[in-house]
Amino acid sequence: MRKFICILILILQTSLLYSDQGWNELPVITNNSLYSIYFINPNTGFVCGNSGSLYKTTNGGSVWLPNSSPGIHDYRNIYFLDSLKGILTTDPIPSEAGYWFIVYFTSNQGASWTQIAQLYNYISDSYSDSSEFFLSFKGSFGFETTGGIAFSQINNISFNSLPTYQAFRNSSAFSVCKINNKVWISASYGDDVGTDVNRVGYSTNYGANWNIILYDSAVTWTEPPAHNKFYKLRFLNDSIGYMSSKMGLMKTNNGGSNWYFLDTTFTKNIQQNFFTSQDTGWVFAGNKIYKTISGGINWDQQFTYSANFTQPFFLNSLTGYVLCDNRRILKTTTGGLVSVLSNTDLTGPEKYFLQQNFPNPFNPSTNLEFEIPELGFVSLKVYDALGKVVRTLVNENRPAGYYNVEFDGSDLPSGVYFYRLEAGKFAETKRMILLK
Repeated sequence: MRKFICILILILQTSLLYSDQGWNELPVITNNSLYSIYFINPNTGFVCGNSGSLYKTTNGGSVWLPNSSPGIHDYRNIYFLDSLKGILTTDPIPSEAGYWFIVYFTSNQGASWTQIAQLYNYISDSYSDSSEFFLSFKGSFGFETTGGIAFSQINNISFNSLPTYQAFRNSSAFSVCKINNKVWISASYGDDVGTDVNRVGYSTNYGANWNIILYDSAVTWTEPPAHNKFYKLRFLNDSIGYMSSKMGLMKTNNGGSNWYFLDTTFTKNIQQNFFTSQDTGWVFAGNKIYKTISGGINWDQQFTYSANFTQPFFLNSLTGYVLCDNRRILKTTTGGLVSVLSNTDLTGPEKYFLQQNFPNPFNPSTNLEFEIPELGFVSLKVYDALGKVVRTLVNENRPAGYYNVEFDGSDLPSGVYFYRLEAGKFAETKRMILLK
């Protein structure tokens, strides 16, 4: 009997050690290619692809069922603007005038679809906030390009063009996003001698005027190629933004006024990045997933798969999906973390705890360590001596574990600061000194 119990404990421990791989493959839905995935909430999601492929899940991806679709088209993109309103687009269709595609709209979570528009070229990016929805388009390179930006009010779907000719000459736009009153785009066009010109800029008046922030011919890059290309661009708040580029992942800490490279090795020429907070994000390099929880300062190779990744989608810092080789779907409910428990510590942290920062005093950065015993919402903020929040370091759900977050005070004056951890019913504040 004792021998049986020992064997049972060993089996249970082995199960705990290897039960969660971080990213898990969902059941194969179809032999058709899948191009786009979108989840409205943790249970309800859609995928679309060629030959009329449109599927819906209501249990987080365990089971997918065919959804009502507008016909046997090749579908390239699916987005939802809220819990009911969604947009479905077809693959671009060639014609003498160029490429065009059909836009369908649903107001009842995909129960029925209505054609609302016909747009041109290739969708390269989408972005929505609480009131507006944006699409960026890639055109064909040459002496003139034919991309641009379309936008619509969410309450009344009707696409309008956002003028870009003044600064981008009908550019092939790679990405679009909005932060407060600034609409940002990254774009490229062919100049009069056939050279690609790449720019990043913003408008505060919907394209009437543009402010160019990055212009590749005006920047002295420290390594080849001579021309950088700018891809996916996203802001997490007024200050922090990330952008994929041909030369590597870039970041701004001052609202886009200045950009610097985070990495020029594995993030080089990666067009996709996905950040769920100013510190937590992923890049997908071929068949490898890399993750940071330090705002891009440090990266961990999180997962390697048998096929290349094509499109990621995250609901939050824990729940995410990624299409692989236009066929399979991987899912994580732990932010990609593998649940590994050692034989000597199967319980992980037993209590909430906030360490004193180290070093202290510091210049310009210090480490803030904390531990949480269970999954839940975690807030870690830094305050000045007057009680004003100067940095939000963590503001998301996190699984149980030990965490080390770096705080960089390069842009702050010397003085006394306070950092406060709130998690569950736990809250604690500690004091630290920035001494320059």
